[in-house]
Amino acid sequence: MNIISAVYCEAIKIRRSKVFWFSFLLFAAALAMMSFGIEPRNWESFFDRFLALAANMGLVGSFFISSWVFGREFTDKTNKDLVAKPVSRETVVFSKYIIIFIWCIIFMLFIYLFSLMMGLLLGFTGYTPSLIPESLPVFILTFLFYIFLSAPGAFFASISKGILAPIGILFIIAIAANILGNTEAAVYFPWTIPTVFRETGSLIPASIVIMILTGAAGIIGTFAWWRFAEQG
Repeated sequence: MNIISAVYCEAIKIRRSKVFWFSFLLFAAALAMMSFGIEPRNWESFFDRFLALAANMGLVGSFFISSWVFGREFTDKTNKDLVAKPVSRETVVFSKYIIIFIWCIIFMLFIYLFSLMMGLLLGFTGYTPSLIPESLPVFILTFLFYIFLSAPGAFFASISKGILAPIGILFIIAIAANILGNTEAAVYFPWTIPTVFRETGSLIPASIVIMILTGAAGIIGTFAWWRFAEQG
């Protein structure tokens, strides 16, 4: 079994899962409620609020997806079957990270397009042609940062052999991000750094290094665990 076949198998499992569809419904509901509460009802206010909410969705959504893709193998008790297939453990992990990235990209595009649809349906005024070109690159980069920072979720799901521990860690991260987000420490806490970028449009070198080390640690740790740990 090559990497393409492994990714295809992962895609089938995701498509058949209720969690995949529920994730879109849940965040669509959150965006809809946010849209109704925007004042003044114009596109500039909408994009300001939307980018802030999208940052939170990037943190929660991508970390949950990463945790669930790996953790479900243990809750469904399919991890032993997975490593028994004629494919290396490295290929298993790599295929899962590929499917996480694809899922998150689809999720990202859905959030942006659904938000534009809500703005049109609610008749927001004051649209200017520069709003989308100015907001879209910031939105995409912020979300990509969070996708990369979701890698530790896969590691925590693997070592804890389930989804509950990484979800608990996600709550801690979200609380810490909320506390540190408006402080000088925001540029040094991995999961507030994307928000700093969203608000300022730039990052200091230390922030970039911290993000790289955090994401890389999650990826390397996950590969190492699946390579050497017993799947009992």
